[in-house]
Amino acid sequence: MTGKGSPFDLEFDLLTETEAPADFSPERAERLARHLLGAEQAAGSWSVAVALVDDFRLQELHRDFMGIDEPTDVMTFAAGIPGMGGGDIVISVDRAAEQGPEHGLTAAEETMFLISHGLLHLCGWEDATDTERAVMLDRQREIIASFGE
Repeated sequence: MTGKGSPFDLEFDLLTETEAPADFSPERAERLARHLLGAEQAAGSWSVAVALVDDFRLQELHRDFMGIDEPTDVMTFAAGIPGMGGGDIVISVDRAAEQGPEHGLTAAEETMFLISHGLLHLCGWEDATDTERAVMLDRQREIIASFGE
């Protein structure tokens, strides 16, 4: 399906290995993905899968793929398929529930924020340094603020 006025096609899937936050909307998450990809001027075919997991599962992935045996909130795995954008975004619902209130957000809002973070990574954004992270977080906030649905 092509986003209105945008030059990209998006296949969006949500996988729930653990229960999503009570007020989380898969349809809203897909609309956010379309909004963000449009804002980032994405082109071509995109396939994005968002997996909602618990802390234990994401810590396993963090250890296995990054060599860091600690909890984290989101991990992104680019598809790496020539001519196709996208990949997998894995989010810890436990982390979203804990971090959200620290930022004045519900668990569902924090989950949406983490989806936007993963999508920006899939668009090529990096956050390896404090400066890169600050710029990326500013972009996330800007995109969320402009997401009027």
